[in-house]
Amino acid sequence: MADTTLYDTTAPSEGSVALAHEQLLRLKLGGVFINVTGDINNLNLNPTDIPVSREVYGTKGRPSQQIIGRSYAPTFDVEVVRDPVTKQIVAAQAWLKDLVKAAFSTGAENLREFQIFTDALDEDMPVLQGKFSVSLSGGNAGYADKRVMSFTLASDGVVPEIESPLRSGGAPIIESASPAGQTVGDQIVIRGYKFTGTTGVTVDGATVTEFVVVDDYTLVLVIPATVAGAAPVIVTNSAGASTAFAYTAA
Repeated sequence: MADTTLYDTTAPSEGSVALAHEQLLRLKLGGVFINVTGDINNLNLNPTDIPVSREVYGTKGRPSQQIIGRSYAPTFDVEVVRDPVTKQIVAAQAWLKDLVKAAFSTGAENLREFQIFTDALDEDMPVLQGKFSVSLSGGNAGYADKRVMSFTLASDGVVPEIESPLRSGGAPIIESASPAGQTVGDQIVIRGYKFTGTTGVTVDGATVTEFVVVDDYTLVLVIPATVAGAAPVIVTNSAGASTAFAYTAA
């Protein structure tokens, strides 16, 4: 059975009337993928096939094409939410400010990494992950006191399909460990899913004796003695162990 946590926890920022839906868009911000679907409308993936011509054996002169990949140009609208006192964009939409910054940048600074879930309720449906350039245009919210921003993404080459994060069977999923390069006695923050009920954590095979589960998505640990260099992190709960997450200690 698919883990629907990502869908179940999709929520709009307070003040937004955007419609959450089964397609999810996640933006990598500060090294961590965050779910921004709660604040977006009209998400369309707009795929384009990338074909290669070939000759079919036995049918010379009748060319054929084979799809070797797809590029995507997702489009979506975001309703801007402002603090009624400061008039600034709310902190919950810090990711929106980052996207706007990207849209006004060039080169590598114009690229952002996204995950796209074609269906957040079914683990057998494709999940895509890749880098996209970001462009921005105005939109019409239909209200004088509202503002809508319309974004278009353009994939940086072929966008590969990844193993669906929904396929965990209840075991923890690790998506990031930061900051990198910490050493024995230092803290690192682990982010992902299903950390509630964690029964144990290891770093490079060494048992972590000091860790705190902040919430279902965040865990803080202290690097145990003897750990140095390549040090994979594994989090375990009653359903099983996570896939080892690559981490490098000092």
